[in-house]
Order: sequence, then structure tokens, then C-alpha cells
Amino acid sequence: MIYIMPSIDISDGKAVKRIRGIRGSGIVVGNPIDIASKLYSDGYEYIHVVDLDAAEGRGDNENIIKEIVKIGFKWIQVGGGIRSIEKASRLLSYNVSAIVISTIFYTDTNLFRAILNSIGGEKILVAIDYNSNGNVYIAGWNRGVTTIASALDMIRNYNILGTLFTYISNEGTVKGIDRSICFYASKLDILKEYAGGVSSIEDLVYLKSCGFRFAVIGMALYQGILRGVKYV
Repeated sequence: MIYIMPSIDISDGKAVKRIRGIRGSGIVVGNPIDIASKLYSDGYEYIHVVDLDAAEGRGDNENIIKEIVKIGFKWIQVGGGIRSIEKASRLLSYNVSAIVISTIFYTDTNLFRAILNSIGGEKILVAIDYNSNGNVYIAGWNRGVTTIASALDMIRNYNILGTLFTYISNEGTVKGIDRSICFYASKLDILKEYAGGVSSIEDLVYLKSCGFRFAVIGMALYQGILRGVKYV
């Protein structure tokens, strides 16, 4: 079974859906708390929240995240700008289920280990945000840092909950998934999630065959393409 996990990306207090992460592109969806409430009432149990402002060092939207947590989702994971023990611990204190870490995993091993030791690996997913050339990007997808192969080698050194692969070349485009993802997914035996270009039931079936437990979707949901689909 692969489950749909709607994504709510927050910038300047609004839910947005960017195309390939570019600020100002895509659509403004609306009030993130209202959108989360509607998703919950529609029967979605899992949700992925990204604080885009925090990821880009432009402030944060933690007050909104605190309110979304109160809605009652079975699972809520939060990513974006988590670069200190204090922030990681604070988000979990709001009853966030898990956090998604990117930048510091690749740039500050000591800090990542400190966060892992402080909150526990079962609360951590590491992001692999990669493009069609197999390069991994960090800092709001503005800086190339390594390759997927190297990222996988690094991840295998830690006892963590899982990994979120995001194919940034198709993120926000609804143009389909990266069909080479099965090869990379097979290298890990932890929880695996995928985001980027999901646009059809066929995409979901393929991801399920690759061992993914969750598909994080945004644009396909807000455009009504996969609205109402909870799992495959």
C-alpha cells in the first residue's frame, strides 16, 4: 500500500505551490490552516508541511504549524530550515510526528548527530532533493552539494526513520515522476517517501512497486487531478 500525503508549503503566511521551488512561481493556494482543515475533513490522515521561509532564511511560520498540528492528523511531518537542536525540539514539542532535515545533514555532521542524539532517529527523515542529473541540492534548492549515490552512502550510516526523495526537476509541474527512482530506492531498507511530479494513479502504482510507503503530492492535489485519492 502507498499512501497519499498532501503537502502544504507555507510562505509569507500563505499556502503556495511553487514550480521547481522557484519563489513567485506556481500558485497561491490560500490560508494554510483552512486548507489543512479541509484536507482533514476530506479524510486525509497524513500531511507534509514545508516552511519555505525558514528554508530560505526569511523567517518562519511556526505559529501556523502549531495550529495545523491541533487539527488532528494521524501523522504530520515538517521540513524547512531545521538547523538547530532548539528548533528540532521545539517543533516536536508542538506534537509534530517527525521532522525532515536536509541542509545540515550534508553540511554539518556534528550538528546532525547532536540533533539525532537529542530527539532520536525515529523522529527524523533525511531529504534527498535531487535533479535529473542526479545532483542533490540544499538551502532551499539553491546549492548543489553531492550526488544521490553519496547521499545514500551517508544515510546508511545512521539509524533514522526514513528518507524523502524529491525530484526537483519535476516538482510542481505535474509532469510525472522520475522513473529511475526504483534503482535508488532499492539501496535503502528504511521508510521511503517520494515527491516531485506525481500526476496519476499509474505514478502511484509504480512508486508502490519501488517500495515507497508515501507519495507527497501538492500541485496534483490542488489542481484536482488526484483529489480524493488516499492510497493505492
